[in-house]
Amino acid sequence: MKVPFIDLKRVASSISETVRARWEGILENTEFVGGPSVAQLEKRLCEDLGVANTICCANGTDALLVALQAMGVSRGDIVAMPNLTFWATYEAAAQLGAVPLLLDVDANLQMDFKGFKAAHRAHGFRFAVVVHLMGWATPRLAELREYCSSNGIELLEDGAQAYGVRLGDQSVFKGARASTLSFYPAKVFGGCMDGGAVFTDDADLADRVRRLCNHGRSAHYGYSDTGWNSRMGGLQAAWLLELHNRMPAILDERRATEAAYAERLAHIADRILVHLPPAGIVGNGYLSVCEVLVSDPDALAAELRTLGIGTGRVYPQPLHVQPPAVNALVFGDQVNSTRFCTRVINLPIFAGMTDEELSYVVSMVEKTLKEAQA
Repeated sequence: MKVPFIDLKRVASSISETVRARWEGILENTEFVGGPSVAQLEKRLCEDLGVANTICCANGTDALLVALQAMGVSRGDIVAMPNLTFWATYEAAAQLGAVPLLLDVDANLQMDFKGFKAAHRAHGFRFAVVVHLMGWATPRLAELREYCSSNGIELLEDGAQAYGVRLGDQSVFKGARASTLSFYPAKVFGGCMDGGAVFTDDADLADRVRRLCNHGRSAHYGYSDTGWNSRMGGLQAAWLLELHNRMPAILDERRATEAAYAERLAHIADRILVHLPPAGIVGNGYLSVCEVLVSDPDALAAELRTLGIGTGRVYPQPLHVQPPAVNALVFGDQVNSTRFCTRVINLPIFAGMTDEELSYVVSMVEKTLKEAQA
């Protein structure tokens, strides 16, 4: 049997017919950049996520970059962020000439709140990014938001992986000063091309984000800011509108697979530790997050691939060891992020995955780890 790490075709085939019908209208109306479909998507996301303003853009990295600029980040500013995240979090701050300050994660693999406060006392930064990593979030998000508000810290929430994540009974995006989302095809709510969005309840901030995404325009040939060319078109918006109708079922399937791995591999937790969302957080099943405790995760991943199982390692290195991060500030010993990166392995998880495929993955993980210990 072969089980891919992710299979986009299974979801794509379920909406292809209705998407094609939408695309015919897009093509007839030459709705290529912006337009009614983008506006409809922004309205629907506001209603879905409990936010006042949605601004769609070209990709999730641009969403971070533009949001940080709109919040006031400029050259020389220190921006605190977790050391365990995708490179785009770092990249967005660095592109603005800011200095990333890298903080360790806690046992939940989210930015450590205690370390965050200690780093603020030491460096007095005015900007920070918290990442809702792994399709989860920190259960201390309310405390983090309150601390930032009380201490004059502009907090951006990188929710690239977090569509469908809930804190208690509400969307993790609700109540954020500003947050972002990625529609990269491999995400839980993935587009047919790159795409992103910025969310905020602040009308002035939303207006600046929208201007920055459109060259900083204040009029057709008038400019209030030095901005970027980062706009979504109708074809992508039409795809996402149709996919949005399927999202409740997609989330249910992915969450069920995430939970099934934890249940079926619990008897070998001394060999492979399967992480689940922190207490109080409803995840979205974006990744199967595991730590290999008894063997080399690269070797295990390679062996599983020979057995036809798509296997990933997200993320195998923390940010501070990447060559471009040589000028970053690093706070603390980074013990948690470093340890996790040396052990991480990710098993297949995607909407439409069958129980037969799941059972095969589990049995091969059991077999391979047993042989590795022999």
